[in-house]
Amino acid sequence: MKKNLKKTSVRLAALGLATAISLSGALLVSANENPTQKTAAQNQDSAKLYAGTYQKVSASEALADKDVKAAIDQVYAQFPETKSYEVNAYKDVVSKEEYDKYVINLEKDSNNFFHFAVDSKTGNLSYTIQSLDASKVLSYPNVQKGVDNIHASHPETKSYEISSANVIDNFVGKFSKYNLTFTDKDSKRSITIGIDAGTGEIMPTKFIPAE
Repeated sequence: MKKNLKKTSVRLAALGLATAISLSGALLVSANENPTQKTAAQNQDSAKLYAGTYQKVSASEALADKDVKAAIDQVYAQFPETKSYEVNAYKDVVSKEEYDKYVINLEKDSNNFFHFAVDSKTGNLSYTIQSLDASKVLSYPNVQKGVDNIHASHPETKSYEISSANVIDNFVGKFSKYNLTFTDKDSKRSITIGIDAGTGEIMPTKFIPAE
């Protein structure tokens, strides 16, 4: 979906995807911290670090960085609707050029968001995460194949509806992944399953019990 976005060839700070699991629209970065990073993070409790590495900064501060400005202009050009989204920015204040220097979350609500990260070494995008229209997601490449695989592996989901979806494009790892959440209307039980965008194969699952 985002073939025109520039790919990077450097290390990605792995994200623990709150949105991919809870689909709340806030995907949290979970960097591979070393002891030095952890110590630095512990010394900055008052900074309220995001994922132990990133501190929230103002949108204007983030956009003052030329790489962030170039990246967000790319996003706005390809997805004009995101211009109206709220901008939440996070800056790496711990690892010092080892991971992504900025994580930018563009959010309208829990079902409409676009997140991306700017690599600290190259200034290029290292990944993007975009919400998808759950009612239209079956039209995307290999999604129907993936859903058929999900139904075969988890027969109970045949009666579930796709309640939310997003796509992750990892330009460092060079892969794309759909995350679909299937929800049972009656029990409210949900299961979030990843589908390899290139093959339609199932990736690790996450069960969400009913409250």
